Amino acid sequence: MMKSFASSTLNLIFCFFVIINIINIDDVSDAADFNVQTGSLRITSPEAIRQTADSAIGDFGVPLYGATLVGEVVVPPTGEERGCAPLSKQLVATSPNMPVIALLTRGDCFFVEKVHNAQQAGAAAAIIMDNVDEGLLTMANPVDNPSVDVIAEKVVIPSTLVAKSVGEAMRGALKEGTRVVVEMDWKESISHPDDRVEYEFWTTSNDGCGPNCERQAAFKRDFKEKAIKFDQGKHTLSTPHFLMWHCTNHESTSSTTDKEGCYSQCIRGGRYCDPTASSDEQSRSEVMGGGGGIKPVLGREVMAENLRQLCLHRNAAQNGQSWVWWEYASRYVDECPATGSGSRGFGRDCSLRVMDDISREFRGAIELQKIESCVGDVDEDLPHPLLDEESKLQAGSTQRTKVILLPTIMINERQYRGRLDVQSVMHGLCAGFDESTEPAACLSSVIERNECTRDNDFGGCWKSDSAGTFHACLDTFRGYRCECPSGFRDAAGENADLETKGKSCRDIDECDEGTHECDQTCENTVGSYRCLCAPGYRLVLDRACFVSDMCKAFPNGGCGAHATCISDPVEDKRFDGREADGRCQCDDGYVLDPHNIKMCIKEHKFHEGISIGMFVLGSIVVVLLLATIGYSLYKWRLRQHMDAEIRQVLSQYMPLDTTAAAGAAAPAPPREFGDEFTRDFNDSYHEDDTSTMPLGEIRASKKAAVEEEEQRDGNTTNAVVHDMAVVRFAEEDDDDDKDNQDRRGGTTAN
Repeated sequence: MMKSFASSTLNLIFCFFVIINIINIDDVSDAADFNVQTGSLRITSPEAIRQTADSAIGDFGVPLYGATLVGEVVVPPTGEERGCAPLSKQLVATSPNMPVIALLTRGDCFFVEKVHNAQQAGAAAAIIMDNVDEGLLTMANPVDNPSVDVIAEKVVIPSTLVAKSVGEAMRGALKEGTRVVVEMDWKESISHPDDRVEYEFWTTSNDGCGPNCERQAAFKRDFKEKAIKFDQGKHTLSTPHFLMWHCTNHESTSSTTDKEGCYSQCIRGGRYCDPTASSDEQSRSEVMGGGGGIKPVLGREVMAENLRQLCLHRNAAQNGQSWVWWEYASRYVDECPATGSGSRGFGRDCSLRVMDDISREFRGAIELQKIESCVGDVDEDLPHPLLDEESKLQAGSTQRTKVILLPTIMINERQYRGRLDVQSVMHGLCAGFDESTEPAACLSSVIERNECTRDNDFGGCWKSDSAGTFHACLDTFRGYRCECPSGFRDAAGENADLETKGKSCRDIDECDEGTHECDQTCENTVGSYRCLCAPGYRLVLDRACFVSDMCKAFPNGGCGAHATCISDPVEDKRFDGREADGRCQCDDGYVLDPHNIKMCIKEHKFHEGISIGMFVLGSIVVVLLLATIGYSLYKWRLRQHMDAEIRQVLSQYMPLDTTAAAGAAAPAPPREFGDEFTRDFNDSYHEDDTSTMPLGEIRASKKAAVEEEEQRDGNTTNAVVHDMAVVRFAEEDDDDDKDNQDRRGGTTAN
């Protein structure tokens, strides 16, 4: 027992040391004060004590953010004013259906115990009056008392702390038998500037430090779906943060054990320490976790994981997907518990595995290399810029309060107070939207009460009839407001004040004012209008008119002369993309124009015995015949042209027979040939067909003479002419051989 007492005492001393370091981060002079989150308390009756005072919101239960609660104040029986034990009888208001608000006195037990006992006695809310004259303070839930922490989970009513003077004024009136009615107001407890809520979640990655850490782990898992949906829809911007303390006074500690305990919770040379893990590796006693953890984790391990999650969120935010942190945090809770080990337990190995899964599932959301680079070496004895930013935010400034409670939710820079569950936190987030800009999820029946009902007489706003077929009551998260519905105009004008706005509305005649969207005919109705279509048209999407029967919609269906419009009605008249009914039918002797199906042209008939097919076939034959003749003429002309060119070239070197009749005079030979060659050429040229010397031999002799002359001259041009002459002589030799064979009556095989 003494050992247990000593251990508990050591834990409390170390816890106090941690809290002091959290509050005094680095530079106490620069740190902001811890702001108490308040609401308003208005005493409306009796008139003698009527006043409005600030009240501190309790950090447990369910504050009615964005709303008010009117109720009758009731005190417990004599001797039970502090509410530290279950009350002996139920608390009942003197007026039926009036909510009971219990008035209790501070002292002797925890705040949460008082509120729980009042709730059990039938109270809808609890007011605790201070027992000393001092400033307001936050009624927190003790995290180092597991039995009390269990009670806090059962508290579902709001609670508030008021100054001693305010409480005594109410208690004095009640002693005199006067009925006291108050209004508890949380409408301005959370700022609501616009249509987007920015909130921070100060937490820890440690799920093994006791009920407090386990509750945070469960919240990450349960709230993930709504958080991601709100962030993706641009309704909210969430940012995770991690509470830490600095081992700044370790040089002055009295023993080596204290220094080792300090550093066992820290990274980066003792600069950043986790307040939820064990103080030394042997005892691993919890701090700020509530005690009784499933498996404590060393602070340096928790702090390293906190840093990894900060780096992951920053990387995901740079990629436009900051909501991925909720996906990772919820998976880490399930897949990397303190009870696990290796890649399935708390630590770096499991973290990298989960990150890898997410990077493959959500392409481009996170980049592992950049995250690892951001984390760096946790044992390096140097500051880390990201953790320094966290420290400054935690310390607060003149614009924001410091953070000392774990967990803490900051909504639009106001600290949320209340239970850490989905519905309660959603209530706080919805209070952060400007009225009428909240998403539909904030108007569900589980989040707020619809005050625009018949039972509530539609809030006293205008209504068209007793049933409220049309009414000016607009339900909002914060309550309701009177605003003429669509199709009606406020009788007080556009600049009506809040007292008269929405109290009287008149119908707008859209048809008369020309604000309708009908294609053809507009007919006004109460609160709206309806569209009508002319015969031959059908109404589509309540506004447009589409042709359904062409013959009815247009004169003669738009058909031209010598045509009649014929309707082909169909049973289904819904707009289904089909063409309108109706077609043009031509009179006898006329046919539809292929270029305009609404016009008719005179029908033309071909002569008997002649068909279009025969005409086409004949045309093809004529074209082919003309093409054949043209090609033959082209080939003949080409041959004539080539022969003429060859003769022209050869005429420069030798005489050619250009006469048409036999026996004509031979042309004079070129001067380049010798006289002997000229004589032989002329003699042989005038030989008749009966000469004893064959014509082929004569031509061979001529060819040899030409070759000999070319060899002497070495003229390139003569070589070209020679080639052409050789070709020509070869052709003539073939012809001569054939002539000789014909004369001899013989043939050759090759």
